[in-house]
Amino acid sequence: MGRRENPIGARNQSLALLASRLRSWRQEAGLTYAQLAERTPYSAATLSRAASGRTVPAREVVVAFAGACGGEPRHAEYLWRWARVDRFEVAGKRRRSRRVHVTLIRDFAELHAGMVELYQLDGSCSYRELESRAVAVGERLPRTTIGRFLTRATVPSRDFVLAFVRACGVDDHELEAWGQAWDRARRQRRKRP
Repeated sequence: MGRRENPIGARNQSLALLASRLRSWRQEAGLTYAQLAERTPYSAATLSRAASGRTVPAREVVVAFAGACGGEPRHAEYLWRWARVDRFEVAGKRRRSRRVHVTLIRDFAELHAGMVELYQLDGSCSYRELESRAVAVGERLPRTTIGRFLTRATVPSRDFVLAFVRACGVDDHELEAWGQAWDRARRQRRKRP
């Protein structure tokens, strides 16, 4: 039997829940971190850090960890997404605001806020990963354009909006609502003197 684990050092509740669930899956499987490392492409140290609760681990590590323990990778990914969202709130990078449903978006400011929230709820993956996801669904989404959009340096095209939300996991039946939101924002902008 290995040494006792340190207490979970999470700064937010979602991260503590993720770390706790990873630990319980490992304990239920009766595995040490060294044995777990043999079942995944990650080192024992990486897996131990993932379950420490000090930082949000990479999505791939969480999914591999859960799968190797016989846990549910989709549930692990769900917990990981919320830990990422809460990380932004703890850091003060995201403030809670009233969420505007996509069908009620009126202008580009609301469109930007809705898309950023969607991106954060999807886990705020790297621009490279978002670009790869877009390619996987037949879209073109350059990293440089993603960066300019997220920093508000540019107003997105309709095609960009659709590619972006699709890469963030929006279903095909909801795509048209995002296209219509862009249309409303464009009309609103043209009305301004």
